[in-house]
Amino acid sequence: MLVYLQDRYDVTSSTDINVLKSLSRNSYFDLLVIDSEPDCKVEELCSQIKSSNPDLKIILTYVYDKKMNLAENRVKKIITGVLYKPFDLSEFAKFLPSVISEAGSQAV
Repeated sequence: MLVYLQDRYDVTSSTDINVLKSLSRNSYFDLLVIDSEPDCKVEELCSQIKSSNPDLKIILTYVYDKKMNLAENRVKKIITGVLYKPFDLSEFAKFLPSVISEAGSQAV
């Protein structure tokens, strides 16, 4: 997915939550993609990011597990959408433009 994004958008990536928080406060991004199962930490992260950058679109990607339904429903109230793995790049290519259609061309 990262290779696909880098060919089409300006991309910044990180695996460090503190870096993501800092980037979302101090930089302009159109989209944040979080690759993680929904849980309290992801919910808190999304809430903090949205409070400092309410226009930022956030997509969560993870392998669907019905045990995550409650956590996912809480996170869905904050984020823009969920994309379940596995997905192929053609599916992602159709999904992404609709999410960032009003935005510019940067993704995290």
